Amino acid sequence: MADQKIALVTGAGKRLGKALAEGLAEEGYAIGLHYNSSVDGAEELHDRIRAEGGQSVLLQKDLSQPETAGTLISDAAAALGGPVSVLINSASAFNTDCLSDLTLDSWQFLMNVNAAAPVFLMQAFAQQDPLPDGGLIVNMLDTQMMSASPERFSYFCGKFALDGATRLAAYDLGTKGIRVNAIAPGLILPSDQTQENFDARQKLTPLGPGLGPEDIVGALRYFLSASQVTGHTIVVDAGQRLMGFGNSSIG
Repeated sequence: MADQKIALVTGAGKRLGKALAEGLAEEGYAIGLHYNSSVDGAEELHDRIRAEGGQSVLLQKDLSQPETAGTLISDAAAALGGPVSVLINSASAFNTDCLSDLTLDSWQFLMNVNAAAPVFLMQAFAQQDPLPDGGLIVNMLDTQMMSASPERFSYFCGKFALDGATRLAAYDLGTKGIRVNAIAPGLILPSDQTQENFDARQKLTPLGPGLGPEDIVGALRYFLSASQVTGHTIVVDAGQRLMGFGNSSIG
């Protein structure tokens, strides 16, 4: 598999991480499928990719321990014939807390998963030897960062940190030929609301209903082909950010 294109997708066992991994498999990538607890979804996707003639490997890691996150890069490279040329930081943790009631444990957990782990994965990606030709990192943000609720204090602080890290890493890693970009999804999949409430909120967006995982995969495909785009965030939200209504949307 010396000529095989290789990608690592964190949080590939469910939701948008799974959709992004599927999209990369369709593009001919061998995929490192990271999961933490979503083993059933990861195994189902792994089996399907292999049944369709593709290559994938299952990689379990608890990203709340970010000091070990970077080993996912070397694990994927070793299993699939490396180096990893595309890294998708899709894994995310979501809990509700406010400044008045957050604890050090809740703060550290959400900052570790949503910011520290992606940063150390970016570091490990850039330390590969040899470096991938035309390497790409895509970090998953959230359109609601633009009208963030203080009731999701630690969650949004983690996403703000990842947003800043995306731009800083793009500047830092450009000399190595590595592009670093982000996607900020809107109301793609129901999270902590009912399907009825989700559908009603989608209808309120300027473009109305219809936004789905395939639109996020489309943004990824743009980044795969855009060799001179770095430090950029594509917002895929049907115009939700223009309205300012709150609803966590991360996939």
